[in-house]
Amino acid sequence: MFTASHGGDIYSRCVLYDFSANVNPLGVPENVKETILHNLSVIEKYPDVRCTALKQAISQFENILVQYIVCGNGATDLIFRIVQTLRPKKALLLSPTFSEYEKALHTFGCQIHYFDLDSQNNFIPDKTLLDYLHDIDIFFLCNPNNPVGNLIEKDLLDKIIDKCYRENIYLVIDECFLDFVRNAQQYKATLNNNKIIILKAFTKIFAMAGLRLGYCLCSDENLCNRIETVGQCWNVSGIAQIAGISALKNAKDFISKTIGYVEKQRDFLTINLRNLPFRVFDCRANFIFLQTDLPLDTLLLEQKILIRNCNDYRNLADGYFRIAVRTEKENQILIRTLERILSEHG
Repeated sequence: MFTASHGGDIYSRCVLYDFSANVNPLGVPENVKETILHNLSVIEKYPDVRCTALKQAISQFENILVQYIVCGNGATDLIFRIVQTLRPKKALLLSPTFSEYEKALHTFGCQIHYFDLDSQNNFIPDKTLLDYLHDIDIFFLCNPNNPVGNLIEKDLLDKIIDKCYRENIYLVIDECFLDFVRNAQQYKATLNNNKIIILKAFTKIFAMAGLRLGYCLCSDENLCNRIETVGQCWNVSGIAQIAGISALKNAKDFISKTIGYVEKQRDFLTINLRNLPFRVFDCRANFIFLQTDLPLDTLLLEQKILIRNCNDYRNLADGYFRIAVRTEKENQILIRTLERILSEHG
């Protein structure tokens, strides 16, 4: 049985500061909170099963046709729906990468091949990946990759898109962390063929982890209809739908503010962590990826600080950790705590 843990488990332990979940440190936009409070009566009604108004808002935001949009109960729901719809026989995954791709593929009996990323190359995919894009049905590509936080360069991404199309491979590009990247347009995929499926989520950038809301984009209208109808009805709650619509109204300003804040705090964490005995990788998302011989998660949990131990990711041994970029106050507390721990442990 395939199992994997995730960040954000603050329920089974005593935690004051959660650095394990990669959500926006600015929190949910204020206008979204107000919208939810003024529309609580929506919980008395069945939600719109087709997410009509939400799709209209996404269509305007993404500048894409409504019929190319499928909404889901977070990106993970859509990952499972995509696999259940396509029923691929063979798949390719990067290693390490987000574990839910593997879980979904295993659930529906798919054979999985892996492209192991090299720690000596900072876990950055290179052009040899193209040689693996044959005799498979689907390839999941996380950009920026989780848990490493690096980006696929646009030139390589274009080659991957072209190779997948020529080899009749569905390419699922997970862009859930791309909203945290400055000049993200340089790294975004475009729907220039019907084999591309792009995953997006409100979970990270709008800090809606508890509401569960995501969507995928695909220029194959028939495939979109199939993905939408597979699985359970009413998978997107009415509250989530109105929250999503509200979030998109001021999205550009909010995302711009977020990028500036996250960059500043990520730089603060990176500089200070590199002054400690850690190998800190270059990261473009809203988290830090590092390596150390210390049992860092255990030591920090004793101080009621939770980080993500990455030892359950494929191709990662003990000693790799992911730390979310949090608020300025929280980040300062983390660094001071680490400095004290390291001084106590010699």
